[in-house]
Amino acid sequence: MENEIRLDDLPPTYQQIAMVIGIENVVKLGRELGGEQFYLPKLDVCLARVKKRKIIEEFKGGNYGVWVREIIKKHRREMINKKQTVSTLNAG
Repeated sequence: MENEIRLDDLPPTYQQIAMVIGIENVVKLGRELGGEQFYLPKLDVCLARVKKRKIIEEFKGGNYGVWVREIIKKHRREMINKKQTVSTLNAG
């Protein structure tokens, strides 16, 4: 019967999720986590953890001065890209 569930059979919250990941995956979530409440953090939280991990992996006790310069370059590029994205959005 689960394979007969349609989008309009789902509660509104499930409908939103189904539009992103598909009804079949929503059914899987319902089967595994149904009745439980959980918080789904923004992806920024996960990306910040990845960034921190990559910084630690890149250093590995190497030349500190070179490492710091590389981190600064990357940070500047990210800031410039963010600023350009915001400027583009504001212009439109």
